[in-house]
Amino acid sequence: MAIKAQGSSLEIDATTPATADVAIGGIKSFSGFDGEASEIDTTDLDSTAKEFILGLVDNGNIGLEFFPNYSDSGQDDLRANAIAGTSCTIKFTFPDTSTATFTAYVKNAHSLSGSVDAALEGSASLRISGAVTWA
Repeated sequence: MAIKAQGSSLEIDATTPATADVAIGGIKSFSGFDGEASEIDTTDLDSTAKEFILGLVDNGNIGLEFFPNYSDSGQDDLRANAIAGTSCTIKFTFPDTSTATFTAYVKNAHSLSGSVDAALEGSASLRISGAVTWA
């Protein structure tokens, strides 16, 4: 059964460290959790073909597209973390009430685009550090 993306929400820690507690408003779309485990080569002289085992999981990146609002506390916190180079806790809540919580570094939250007869749009790039807790 498919889950609609509409109604998903994102929160960032701002008032309580390590606890996502401030909504990030104006999110238009997101993509991510695009990492993968590394490969460890275990091929030896007795092998008849390359052999591998999997290493640690890399949970990848999250990309956000949003409508910039410079009075939105969540967007302000994204930008502040990007400037400071500090990690933050992010929590996705999906319409079926499942969640994904993780620590991330905000690599960029200042990209803007605009054109004739269009709304101003922004984007952010987050790098996941460590495990993702799915609940």
